[in-house]
Amino acid sequence: MRLPTGLDQAKFDKVCTALRKIVGENWVVTAEDRLSAYDDPYSPGLSSDFLPSGAISPANIDELKSILRTATQYGVPVWSISIGRNYAYGGAAPCLSGSMILDLHRMQAIEANEELAYAFVEPGVTYVTLYKYLQDKRQKLWIDCTDPGWGSVLGNALERGVGYTPFGDHAAQLCGLEVMLANGEVIRTGMGAMEASRTWPLYKGAFGPSLDGLFLQSNFGVVTKAGIWLMPEPESFSAVELTFPREDDIVGAVDALRPLRLDGTVPTATIANWMRIAAANTTRAEWYDGKGAMPREAIEKLIGKMGIGHWNMRFGLYGRPKVVAENLKAVQKAFAKIERVDFAITGYHKGETVRPEHRSLAGIPSVELMPLNWLGGAGAHIECPPVVPMVGKEVFELYRRRSELFNTHGFDHYCGLTRRVRAPSSIRARSFSTVTILRNASRRASLAPRSLKTPKSWVSEAIAATSRRWT
Repeated sequence: MRLPTGLDQAKFDKVCTALRKIVGENWVVTAEDRLSAYDDPYSPGLSSDFLPSGAISPANIDELKSILRTATQYGVPVWSISIGRNYAYGGAAPCLSGSMILDLHRMQAIEANEELAYAFVEPGVTYVTLYKYLQDKRQKLWIDCTDPGWGSVLGNALERGVGYTPFGDHAAQLCGLEVMLANGEVIRTGMGAMEASRTWPLYKGAFGPSLDGLFLQSNFGVVTKAGIWLMPEPESFSAVELTFPREDDIVGAVDALRPLRLDGTVPTATIANWMRIAAANTTRAEWYDGKGAMPREAIEKLIGKMGIGHWNMRFGLYGRPKVVAENLKAVQKAFAKIERVDFAITGYHKGETVRPEHRSLAGIPSVELMPLNWLGGAGAHIECPPVVPMVGKEVFELYRRRSELFNTHGFDHYCGLTRRVRAPSSIRARSFSTVTILRNASRRASLAPRSLKTPKSWVSEAIAATSRRWT
């Protein structure tokens, strides 16, 4: 435990006594063994620099208001988290050591409207929880979820997280925020500024400047509720998977995908290099036991034996069957120009069971951990996501320079690309040398506003709803 700057133990104990009167004895944590749950276990040797002084969990905005007043009175910094399971973005550990963690996981209210396709969620609502809620209510709405789905819907959207369906840009689906400022004042952005507004979760604009962006990836206020748009269940969808055998095929793949993304034929897409697939299913020792980066011949052997490509693309096509069929023709025509590209297409209609490997494309969350056993042991990876225009030769150039950098230090290059609206691509890479990567990337590309990819060895409770039929 690290005390807040300027407070001795006696003063801090006085603060904790005041806080326990607000939320109850069990919801203020200062014992080190319990605070360890808020560590970022895959912080690269720096976890001791990001220690909380304690954690407090309010049940509602009234308790939250009292907490913030008390923290202001005593000069205690607070670090708010939704539930702390968005491990891709650094976990629950505070950026300022000594902060009191404001853990909002107890705030779990959900309200959904099937007719207008939206939901209100509080910070403690997970993807699994929201999915189960919609299933139990038999509402014909899809969520867009991360993989795995134990994280907070609100928290991931505020961190500009992404998913796999046409609603995969999570921040873009936010419509209306309820925010508590440090002085306890509650504001509602957009149309929510008007009392009892029925259009708060429907229309993003308002009178004057938009304030929503101030509260994304920031600590300017505590977001206590958000409206989020949901996807009406489509009549059909097709899971499209393509493999490209050569390293330089990424040039043609990106250039073929670009017009399909810009005209809306393909709503979103993910691309994984050979290692991203291999690391999730095998270990390095199965293919190569030498020192340094895997040589090309070992990589080619792996690709052949596993039946994967050097690059592997996946996306969904959604809508009425005739629309999906026409879009599929456009996709096949665009990618047929690439030599030896391989297609795998799986179609689904309402009522059909979605195969496990396609569930994220249908908004069905998983609670399974992505294995990262490449070097043996628990595994983890640090993410450095440069942003590069969706131009094939630029993506390939960046990939080659990244590969050279990793290989020079004896590491294999773990890489994924995410295509978003109008084409910035996030290049994700496993690396041990973050400083080196950042310095190199800053010369040639813009860095996306996320720096760490840190899966944690944490297993969520199994939720039977995640295996239900798509109905």
